[in-house]
Amino acid sequence: MLRHRGDGFRADRGGGPVAAAAIFSGRGDQVSFLDARELESPVIDADVCIVGAGAAGITLATELGRAGRDVCLVESGGLAPEAPIQALYDLENLGHPVRENFMSRARYYGGSCNLWAGRSMRLLEEDVGPQAEPGGNGWPLRYAEIAGYYSRAAAVLRLPHLELFDPAAHDGRMSQWERRIFASGSITPTVSLWARRPMRFGAAYRGEIRRSDRVRAVLHASVTTIQLDPAGDTVEALEVATLQGRRFRVRARVFVLACGGLENARLLLASHDRHLSGIGNGHDLVGRFFMDHPRAVHGRVRLRPGVRLPSLRGRPLADGKVQIGMGLPLEERRRRGLLNHYATLESEFSGYAAAGYQSAVRAAKVILRKGYAGSRWDLGRARLGEIPGMIYLLTPKELMPYPVYRLYWGLRNALHPRPDGGSRVVVYFCEQPAGAESRLTLSNQRDGLGVPRLALHWRIPSEVTQTLLELQDALSSCLRDAGVGDLEPGAGEPRYTDASHHMGTTRMGATPRTGVVDPDGRVHGVSNLYVAGSSVFPSAGHANPTLTIVALALRLADHLRRGA
Repeated sequence: MLRHRGDGFRADRGGGPVAAAAIFSGRGDQVSFLDARELESPVIDADVCIVGAGAAGITLATELGRAGRDVCLVESGGLAPEAPIQALYDLENLGHPVRENFMSRARYYGGSCNLWAGRSMRLLEEDVGPQAEPGGNGWPLRYAEIAGYYSRAAAVLRLPHLELFDPAAHDGRMSQWERRIFASGSITPTVSLWARRPMRFGAAYRGEIRRSDRVRAVLHASVTTIQLDPAGDTVEALEVATLQGRRFRVRARVFVLACGGLENARLLLASHDRHLSGIGNGHDLVGRFFMDHPRAVHGRVRLRPGVRLPSLRGRPLADGKVQIGMGLPLEERRRRGLLNHYATLESEFSGYAAAGYQSAVRAAKVILRKGYAGSRWDLGRARLGEIPGMIYLLTPKELMPYPVYRLYWGLRNALHPRPDGGSRVVVYFCEQPAGAESRLTLSNQRDGLGVPRLALHWRIPSEVTQTLLELQDALSSCLRDAGVGDLEPGAGEPRYTDASHHMGTTRMGATPRTGVVDPDGRVHGVSNLYVAGSSVFPSAGHANPTLTIVALALRLADHLRRGA
């Protein structure tokens, strides 16, 4: 077992030492990173066991380690992507298509933030209250309980100052045309912020965990089953396996699932020894209410001569980047029963460039190790030019390292001081309302460890398109009246793609009938099992979830520190 004896965890079995592969070694015989493929101990003991070393898991582990709690951080992958481990994520897609040949989740140390481009947004108060959900349940938290952690979460992500999420903070840097767009009140601004570079949790906190005598990360360790006690209301241990055939158990006083919006639900559903429908699933809620943020490129704006839109295009700040988007005002959306979408204007390419744009983006992301972590030799495996070229849009501010982007932005404006001119495509970022039929179920297929794979039934309801078209009409009138340009509507139905924002599958609710977890993130009916991450979101607005994931992880860490 791995026990804490004052000077760090030690490996032993029945009082005797056991070999453990140290990837990084700390002081003395302290071992911070263990490789489960070479770990001989049949049992690991800790105070808190966290499953998943992504944004939520690493935030929790470091916070609890600083508070003196003994933490075992279990991660399925290693320190770099490995195809056999990544394949454990393969699923059946039985609903609306998601992006093919795209790695939306990363199963290695650091999690999907290894892929993240860095866009950060806040949930708004309107996204959290009972009105945020047709059923009237909403979040079982006051908005202040989430927003109160945004400042700490922004610091973790190294974002610009939290006040810069206020659109008013950018009024002075807007062009006269941008001010005209928002002056009438028919269109309201939204704010996205980026840090100087995206937070890579694995790299950023590896040193702290390596030096810690409280936190141990066990790599190449995939949890296959959550084992409950005979009464079915307390977790006794986790069954863990490696692809090489080693198996062991992790015992702890408290367990936290932090392995993503899909895998959290998968583990609960697949652990059905005590409860036939899965843990926390007495009311058939686990896996339901799956949400993403549908995206679509739909229409273009022909800009009038002389127009400049620096904030809408995105501009660097001293400590990051900002982009202003355009949405419908809250009062108007409530009056008309519309969702909380927003739109940005992005550069348009020629037809030939657009056809190959997705291939270029994917190649750039492989080279820069952003957004796709597969082999650099795999670029030719898919006919990527056939994927709709402008669906997954990454602009220079997302592809370039921050110093390169800031230099690019300055040179562009110095060498080409003329107005923007030309045209821009309209990119819509959409809220998806929570619906029970948009869900995950267990597939009949099994992965390399014998665990049932997931089947994804993603449903995009008609309200998404209705709101997009209403926003398009409002933008058309506003841009024309402001003298900015003429919006040419998109042809036919919008073509949506996913944003890799997996939310809602273990939703938070005040009671077992309204949610899988309670307001503290504890699974209803199980005394020592918690869930962290975007799977607990009851609603999602249009905001990228990472900032709120980190905020809720900090809140859960505070709860566990208080003695849960």
